[in-house]
Amino acid sequence: MASYILRRLLQMGLTLFVVSILSFLIVALSPGDPYASQLDPKKTDADKERQRDSVGYDDPVVQKYLNFYGDFFSDLGAIVTFRADEHEWKLNSFTAKEPVLPTMWRKMLVTLPLVLVTTLVVWTLSFPIGVYSALRRNSLPDRAITVLAYTLIAFPGFWISLLIVSFLTNTLKIPVVSPETLGVELSGPRWFFDATWHVAVPAIVSSLTGAAVLTRYVKGQMLEVMGQDFIRTAKAKGLDSDTVYYKHALRPASLPFVTMLAGLLPSLFGGSVVFEAIFAWPGLGRWVFEAVFSRDIFIVVSSLFVGSALTLIGILISDIMLSVADPRVRLS
Repeated sequence: MASYILRRLLQMGLTLFVVSILSFLIVALSPGDPYASQLDPKKTDADKERQRDSVGYDDPVVQKYLNFYGDFFSDLGAIVTFRADEHEWKLNSFTAKEPVLPTMWRKMLVTLPLVLVTTLVVWTLSFPIGVYSALRRNSLPDRAITVLAYTLIAFPGFWISLLIVSFLTNTLKIPVVSPETLGVELSGPRWFFDATWHVAVPAIVSSLTGAAVLTRYVKGQMLEVMGQDFIRTAKAKGLDSDTVYYKHALRPASLPFVTMLAGLLPSLFGGSVVFEAIFAWPGLGRWVFEAVFSRDIFIVVSSLFVGSALTLIGILISDIMLSVADPRVRLS
């Protein structure tokens, strides 16, 4: 196991190096001038040229790459070693004039509860419902679950979100946008319940489509396993249905979903952009999305690199969990 993890870490380092080059080239060589909006129109052309030189606009692309990642890892080292208070940040966004990595960390902490609760709701609903539907195939409850799942898949999630926000805020006069109730000072248990409510509503709404899709997937996997030879052998031995289904069939049916956990970490960046916009959450996905349109290249490139690193880490964790869950998997 240790040799496998070391080998994978080396592969991850090489992959991140290639990703860093490609992502930087795509952003740096894209058409347009990302510095144009930062130049003072009242200054002379000579002053504008000196300002461009100060940020290395005319440097060769290789020098730009080295300068950027030198500053990036310098800032990252200050965060990892808890020297943020005494560190002079190298990378600052063009639009907000804020340090990129500390701001990214704060935005990630805002998005993290939303992503975790959404994932928890999706998996908590989809697994029992999917297994129940598979064990009672073609029954009335199974048909009702199928109709409901396809209905939720067919309707756009953002449309359902807008309806729910409109109903709660306009009809019931219950605030649901933003991470907390605006204009009200709360503390203690009242603050906790208010924050929980503001997380629960967008998380439940955003989980509807995902739960519907995963429920169909769980049912399909369970039906596939139930048709295999070892299940028929277990039934032929006279084992009761609960032992056959919940002990022998459920574990292999759930193995493909272990690999799906790899998408949890990178979902911090792009998995909740629409719902963050609808529910006015100042989260990471919305922050990166706005940076793309404002051509804030330091935010965009940093987000691409960190998102790629989180993706590789998630894949590694899911592979290790798969080897633990399934003894047939031999990582070596």
